[in-house]
Amino acid sequence: MEEKNKRQQIIIRICCVIASTILWLYIFNVENPMRERKISVPVQVTNKDILAQSKLVPVGEEQLNATLTIRGNASDIYSVKAEDFKLESDVGGYVVKKGENKIPVTVRKSPENVRIVNNENLWVTITLDELKQKTVSVKVITEGKAKEGFFAMQPILKSTEVEINGPSDAIKSVSSAVARCDLKSSTQDVKALVSLQPVDSSGNVVNGVSVKPDSIQVTVPVKKIKNVPINLKLQGNLSNEGNIKSIIPVPDTIDIAGDEKVVSNINALDTESIDVSKLYNKDTAEVKIVIPQGVTLVNSNGTIKLKINLDKTVQKDFNLNIQTKNLGNNYAVSLDVDKVNITVSGSENIVNNLKPENIECYVDLNALSEGEHVTNVIVNLPSGISKVAQNPPTVKAVITKKNIGG
Repeated sequence: MEEKNKRQQIIIRICCVIASTILWLYIFNVENPMRERKISVPVQVTNKDILAQSKLVPVGEEQLNATLTIRGNASDIYSVKAEDFKLESDVGGYVVKKGENKIPVTVRKSPENVRIVNNENLWVTITLDELKQKTVSVKVITEGKAKEGFFAMQPILKSTEVEINGPSDAIKSVSSAVARCDLKSSTQDVKALVSLQPVDSSGNVVNGVSVKPDSIQVTVPVKKIKNVPINLKLQGNLSNEGNIKSIIPVPDTIDIAGDEKVVSNINALDTESIDVSKLYNKDTAEVKIVIPQGVTLVNSNGTIKLKINLDKTVQKDFNLNIQTKNLGNNYAVSLDVDKVNITVSGSENIVNNLKPENIECYVDLNALSEGEHVTNVIVNLPSGISKVAQNPPTVKAVITKKNIGG
């Protein structure tokens, strides 16, 4: 029973919709009553060039509109479109000033089957500002990249400055005129006549400003990339500079670009002179690259890092024979100890290569007479090596006179 009632209600609703639609169609097409509606129509501003004589220029909305109230038969007023009307506002026929100006609107064309109710009360508000001009620099923004293995060099411009003019507030915000040039995976120089856009310091386009000239000839040289090693120009000797084991450039190669006749003769790039003594106890440093004339570095700011490998400080023990020096020819000597133990310290590289024959170990018997003496054991070490310990520091030397001819 409930299901049947629901079905009947749905049928009744459908019938009501159909009936109301038929009634609306009858009234609209048969009775066709008079109606009013509003429609927004664009207004063409004429004689704007006269404003420049007064050093004024329009700002704000580029397209002005006026709202028309139209009256006519329902079928007519709902079928007309904005393009069926032509509205004009002549700024040349009125005294205008900086700021807002209300200018009357004249209807030049309208459909014959409708009437404009507010024909005598149509106005648009035109905002005017002082017309200013200034010179700005031209910047080229390259879009895309040259083909892999090639590099786009600094763009070449026919002119580096252009003149802009427009409303004073807009002119103040313009920082440069931008030319956008598409590289399109090029393998050769790109030459194009490119439109200019006025932009602010954030790169946003500033509307209402004209650029003269509005386009510029741009040439972007595209050159082949060459990879060359980096040559470190060291001042000083690594072997004599404390604990420095090696110096490695990072990166050890660099990409360059330029005219073929220039880069073909370059097999490496030198760094500025590096004073090795100033790198002592450092593990990193920076150095500038010497850039030959006509050469451009690819993806580099002109400096590289130096990775400095340092020798560790290590110790090593030696057992050395004690030599004698400056003993008179007529004397003999006997030492109570003929060997000495020493511990030395230095950089790993130097200490590991140190041998007993590189160390001088002796007692100096100069001016000692016959008899028993306690004398120092002298140990002389190579440069870069220091003595940590020595045992014994002294020995007993017994000097006797040789028995000659007996």
